[in-house]
Amino acid sequence: MLRMRSGWTIALLVMLVVAGGCGGGDEGAPDEARLQELSALQEMKAELDAKRQELADLQAQIAAGPEEGEEAAEGEPAAEGEEAAEGEEAADPEARVAELEQEVLDLADAFASRIVAFINADPPLVGEELSEIQLAAIRMKSDEDLVLARGYIERGGDYRRAMRIYEDALAADPDNEKLKAALADAEELRFMTAERFAEVKKGMTEDEVRATLGQVNLRNIKEYPEKNVVAWFYPTAEDGSAAAVYYRKRGDEYQVYEANFEAVKPKTEGEG
Repeated sequence: MLRMRSGWTIALLVMLVVAGGCGGGDEGAPDEARLQELSALQEMKAELDAKRQELADLQAQIAAGPEEGEEAAEGEPAAEGEEAAEGEEAADPEARVAELEQEVLDLADAFASRIVAFINADPPLVGEELSEIQLAAIRMKSDEDLVLARGYIERGGDYRRAMRIYEDALAADPDNEKLKAALADAEELRFMTAERFAEVKKGMTEDEVRATLGQVNLRNIKEYPEKNVVAWFYPTAEDGSAAAVYYRKRGDEYQVYEANFEAVKPKTEGEG
């Protein structure tokens, strides 16, 4: 299931960045309260990143399957107290994944609200150089926007939405090279090319195609239950043309039986 936090904070920040008027730039010595809040935000971001890494490691562990000798270890009696709790957690890694996903989601939402509130309390103004505090805060938010946008691509194949996130973030952080590179990559990969598509082979599973072509946009999956067929459509241009990968159920999984780069052709003038 695709679980993403909303991007409502992005537009708010951009509006404040381009607005004129009061605020902007710390004058004189930085306010001690803002320094303390910035430090708290940095700690919060570090905690969030650590939880994301723990989640990614556990998901990779599950995907790789049990290691040699792990089954025998599971049969040993659990230690008392904390070690026993750790043993229970290890015995049900999927339950821990669900817990971590919720923890990451909640912490990301809390961080997003808090970082935007911090930036908006002293918003940067057009034409004025950012203070060190403003820049540090905006860079943290940009890092979160990068994670959010990558999630839309990796889990939902939604390049269009990811590009909007990158563009909005760049409006507030125009010198951020990571944002520029991510936007360029999204623009390049948004449309399928014949060269990339040629890597799809008959008999591939859905996971193998996903690893080869990237995540298909969830809105571009069509099922034909009466034929036991599923089709994935990858746009090839702005005109509506698309390549398609067709799967048929074989045993417990779907496998490619046909791949057509010109499956959906653009409409010609006069077509309704």
